[in-house]
Amino acid sequence: MPRKKPEPTKTSEQDTWKEDASKLSYEEALVALDVLLGQLQDDSIPIADLQRNYARASIYLDHCDLLLSQVEQSVRQLDPNTMEERSLDTSNNE
Repeated sequence: MPRKKPEPTKTSEQDTWKEDASKLSYEEALVALDVLLGQLQDDSIPIADLQRNYARASIYLDHCDLLLSQVEQSVRQLDPNTMEERSLDTSNNE
């Protein structure tokens, strides 16, 4: 019985993209995402590049979402009356 060849993985390439994205600020990731989206809209892009750019853009978008959710958590922790951070310790009821 013939053995199946393992499917080629792009994991190392995607891991590199994730590592690169994790080092970027929100604004930097947004610029990188914008560049990739511009390339995706190019009608002359080869299919292989289209797939790679889509995967990379998805990683940058996920990074932007993560950073936004972190900021949202921080804002939610502010006391609306004093605009100071609230303690997350619920045992101290003031």
